[in-house]
Amino acid sequence: MTRRVLGLVLSASTLALGLVGCNQLLDNNPGTPVETEQAGTTPGPVTPGSQIPGADGGDLSSSTGCPAGQQACFGTCVSMLDPLYGCGDPSCAPCASTHATMACQGRQCVVSACEAGYANCNAKAADGCETDLSKAATCGSCNAACGAAAALCAPLGPSFQCSSACTPGAPLQCGAECVDPQASINHCGGCNVRCPVVANATTSCNAGACAIACKVQMHACAGKCVSNTDPASCGAACTACPAPAGGAATCVNDTCGVKCHGKTVLCGGACVSDAAFDSDPLNCGVCGKSCAGGACMKGACTPPPPL
Repeated sequence: MTRRVLGLVLSASTLALGLVGCNQLLDNNPGTPVETEQAGTTPGPVTPGSQIPGADGGDLSSSTGCPAGQQACFGTCVSMLDPLYGCGDPSCAPCASTHATMACQGRQCVVSACEAGYANCNAKAADGCETDLSKAATCGSCNAACGAAAALCAPLGPSFQCSSACTPGAPLQCGAECVDPQASINHCGGCNVRCPVVANATTSCNAGACAIACKVQMHACAGKCVSNTDPASCGAACTACPAPAGGAATCVNDTCGVKCHGKTVLCGGACVSDAAFDSDPLNCGVCGKSCAGGACMKGACTPPPPL
């Protein structure tokens, strides 16, 4: 799978619009996809979009579910230890992550790693790695507050340290922070120009402009990053895939499809049982075979009865 990176870049004035800026970065139109890896992502053992087999050839998702340790999501069996599908949550919604890589533990979403410059100081998974280590109150670690002698928080390699003055690598002072406006997501291009933070995405500031990249196996839709296999927002156009009566909608390779449950097949926009073809004069024996005014008995057309 590839990760779709939205290459739309906002200027400092546009970013000041806040939520509007977020939607512009995730509007699903301009963009250049690139391949990257997201550490800690654990794909399910079954390729999304593959059919769910039953012992009798039917669909286990309509009855007892998938084999042990798996669940049915969007027409396929996936691991209950896959954060992309919520670690076994019935909704199949991905574990929401902010500045974090998620994993599953006991069918619960947990933080497995934080992005550089962030920490999970409250030990909660729901808000990801919530603590910004570039702030003077948490400079480099959860409880490292800068004192009066060195009141500024400045970058030091991959982390931060308290300092009495800004350094050439981070020459701009914004409040109690020393920053490089070409790379700081809190002060991208200038003080207090903050890049949007989107769940399940990585935010960056490159040459003073913000960019957002949805994590692997996800793409952008309406200001959010969603699963590539979610039929509610399929493909780059974020199409809502229609579901047939008696079946489920699927999204495979950015294309809408359907999956009929159990011993049913798609016919006329609905999932029907094989038994229905025994007597349906419009679908006699097989879908679409009409008896042209006659009757259908045991899957074969017969002349209409005499008046």
